[in-house]
Amino acid sequence: MEVTPQGPQSGTAMIREYARIASRSKWLILGCLALSVGLAWGYCVIAPKFYRSEALILAEEQKSLENIDQGTGEGNLEQRIYLIQRQIMSRDFLGPIAREFNLYPKELADQDEDVAVRGLADTIAVEMIKKERTGNFVGRSGVDAFTVSFMHQDPGIAMQVTARIAAQFIEENTKEREKSAEGTSEFLDDQVRTIKLELEKKEEQISRFKSGHIGELPQQADANLHALDRLQNDINLVNEGIQRHSDRLAMVEKAIQEYRLYGRQNPAFMTNSMEPDPLFARIKQLREKQITLKAEFKDEYPEVILTKEELRHVEEQLVELYGPEAIKPDNKKPFDPYLQDLTKQQSENKSELNLLKNRQQMLYASRKDYEKRVDRFPEVEQELLILERDYNNMRTNYTMLLDKRLHARVAENMEKRQRNGKFRILDSASFPRVPTIPNRPKVLMFAFLFGSVLGVGLSVMRERLTPQFRGPEDVDLLAGPQLLAAIPDFSFLWTPMKGQRHFPKSYLQSQPLGGTWGSQSEVTKAVQLQGYPQNGSRYERRFVAKLFPYSMAAEQYRVAAARLQLLNTDARPMVVAVTSAIKGEGKTTTVVNLGYTLARDFGKRVLLLDCDFVFPELKHFSETPTKYGLVDCFRGDIPVEEAMTSFPDIPCWIMPAGECGPGSTELLKTGPLDRVLSQLREKFDYILLNAPPILPVATMNVLERHSDLLLLVVRANLTSQQVVKRALGSLRASNPIHVILNCVPTHSLPYYMTEYSALENRTAV
Repeated sequence: MEVTPQGPQSGTAMIREYARIASRSKWLILGCLALSVGLAWGYCVIAPKFYRSEALILAEEQKSLENIDQGTGEGNLEQRIYLIQRQIMSRDFLGPIAREFNLYPKELADQDEDVAVRGLADTIAVEMIKKERTGNFVGRSGVDAFTVSFMHQDPGIAMQVTARIAAQFIEENTKEREKSAEGTSEFLDDQVRTIKLELEKKEEQISRFKSGHIGELPQQADANLHALDRLQNDINLVNEGIQRHSDRLAMVEKAIQEYRLYGRQNPAFMTNSMEPDPLFARIKQLREKQITLKAEFKDEYPEVILTKEELRHVEEQLVELYGPEAIKPDNKKPFDPYLQDLTKQQSENKSELNLLKNRQQMLYASRKDYEKRVDRFPEVEQELLILERDYNNMRTNYTMLLDKRLHARVAENMEKRQRNGKFRILDSASFPRVPTIPNRPKVLMFAFLFGSVLGVGLSVMRERLTPQFRGPEDVDLLAGPQLLAAIPDFSFLWTPMKGQRHFPKSYLQSQPLGGTWGSQSEVTKAVQLQGYPQNGSRYERRFVAKLFPYSMAAEQYRVAAARLQLLNTDARPMVVAVTSAIKGEGKTTTVVNLGYTLARDFGKRVLLLDCDFVFPELKHFSETPTKYGLVDCFRGDIPVEEAMTSFPDIPCWIMPAGECGPGSTELLKTGPLDRVLSQLREKFDYILLNAPPILPVATMNVLERHSDLLLLVVRANLTSQQVVKRALGSLRASNPIHVILNCVPTHSLPYYMTEYSALENRTAV
C-alpha cells in the first residue's frame, strides 16, 4: 500500500503542532524560565549600581550668530548636535570638571589626564529630543532641546557633575557668541557695499543693452510677428492693385492707339452720354475774366491774383488729364469726347500705378527690417537672459546680505544686553533615585524572553533530534513495512462538557438531521437510544468500534479489516500477530477493535488470543468471564472451547491469557502453541494474537514463527522512529509486516478522510 504525502502544513496546523510540543515539554520550558529569571534577579541584586542624572537644555528659536549663514529652522539643532557633542566631550571642556570633582584621583595624580577625560566621556551622554505640538512645550514650529547626563555610583556626585557640565556649556557658548558678534557686522557691511556697487554696474549694463536693441527685445517678439503679418497682407493687396491698374492701363492705351490709327472706338470705353470736360469751359471762362480784370485793374489787385491762381490750378488739372496740348490757346482742334475720356483714364491709371509702386517699395523695406529683428531675437534673448540672471542672483545675494546684516546687528545688541539667549537650562540636574544600571525591568523582561526562547528552542530541538511518527506519510520512512491504516485519536469522544458527553464533529457529526449541537440534538438522542454507557471504564472507552460505530476511528478500523482480507489471497485461516515496539502503543486496543470489526461488519469468525503474559488485558473486554485461558490449555488437557468467551450476536471470541505466573512466557517456547493453534485454525477465519512488545521481551521472536502476518502498532507523537527501526531490526521473520499508526491527530490525516467520515455519519444517523 502506498501513501501519498501531504502538502505543507497550514499556519493553524503548525501552530497547533508547536503548541503540543510546548505542552509536552512544559516542565522544560518552565525550568528554563525559572532559571533565566532567577539568574537575572541575582544579577540585579549583586551587580554594582550606577545612577544617571540628567539636565534638559533648551535651544530657543532665536536668530543668533551661529545660524546667520544657515538661517533659522527646526533642523538647525540637528545639524549642530554633533558639534555640541564634540564640544562637551573635548579635553578642554572635561579636564577642569574632572579636576574639580576629583573623579579619577589615581589618573590625575599620575598626570594622565587623557585617561581621566576618556573615562569621564564614556559616562556622559548628549542626546537630542524633539517635542512637537503634542508635547508639553509648544512653539511656533516646535521646540528643540537636548539632554546632558552623567552616570556615577554616587547619585549626589552624578547630580553635581551634570549641573556643572550644563552650566559650563552655556557659559562657554555665551562667551563664544559675544566674541564673534563684534566682527560679524563689519564683515557683512563690507560685503553689502561691494555687492551694491556690482549691482549698480549690472543695472547700467542691462539698460544700455535694452537701449541698443530697441525692437529686438523678447517682450517685443509678438508685436514684431504681428507687424510682419500685417505687412505681408498689405504687400499682397498692393501687388493685386498694381496688377489690376497695369492691366487697365494697357487696355486704355490700346484703345487710344486703335482710335487714332483706325478711328475705331472700343465699346468697353464708350458711354451713353459723352460730354466735354467742364474744365475746358472753366479755363475759357477764367481766361476771359482775366483779360477783363487786367483791363480794369492792376496785377496786384486781389481779384486778379485769385483768378490767376485758379487758372493755374485748372491748367494743371487739364495737363495732368490730357497733356500739355489741352491748354494751348491756339488749339483749334475740335473736342473729341471719346479720346478725351480715354486720355483721362490713362492719366489716372498712371498716377495710381505710381503711387502703388512707391508703397510697394516702402512695404518691402519695412518687411526686411522686421525680418532682421525676428532673426536676431534668439541671440538678443540669450544675451538678455544671461544679463538678467546675473542681475537676479546678485540682487538675491544683496537681499540676503541685507537681511543677515540686520539680524547680525540685532543679535549683537542682544548678546551684549541679554546673556543666555540661545541656550537655557530648562530642567536642572535631577537627583537619581533609581539605578540606571542594572535596569531591573529590562533585565527581567530580557531574561523572561530569553528563557521562553531557550525553553521552546530546546523543546523543538528535542522533538527534531528524536523524530516521531506524526502522520501517515512518516511510515514511508520505514524500509519494508507498509501502512495498513491510520487510526485517529478518539480520546476526545469521552471528554465531558457541561454534564453531557461531548462528541467532536471530527468523529461524530453534530448535525445529521439539521439540529444544533447540545444535549437535545438528534445525535445525542441517537447515542442515548443505542444504550451507550454514560460512565464507561477506561477499557470501555477504548472499545470505539462497538460504542461509536460511525466515528472516523471505527471507519479506519473497517479500512484495516478490509485491507487485511485483501492480503489473505488464499482465503485460508490466518494468524495475525499484533505487537508494538514498546509498551503503551495501543496494541490491545487495536486487537479488540480490529477483531470486533472483522466479525461484525464482514461476518468472519474471529478469535482474539492474548499472548501477553506480563500485562494481559484482553479479559477486561469480555462480557462473560471465563475460568480458563491460554496458559491453562498449555499446562493441561483443557479444551480450547472452555478457555474462550464470545460477544453476543457476532462471531467473535476472546481467549484470555489465563492464570499467568512465573515462567508463563517459557511455555511459548516448549511447543504447545503449535498444538493449540492447529486446533484453532480449524475453527476460526482469523486469529489475532495480542503479542507482547518487541524490545522489552523476546516473546515476539517465538510468536512470529507461528504467525502468517505481523501487525506493528505505532503510536503517533510518542514513539521515536529510531525505537521502531531497532524493534524491526530485531525481528528475523520472513512474513510481511504492516503498520497501524495509532492515535493520529485529526489535522495530520488527509482531508478526504474527515470529509467522507462526516458524510457517512450523516447517512448512518
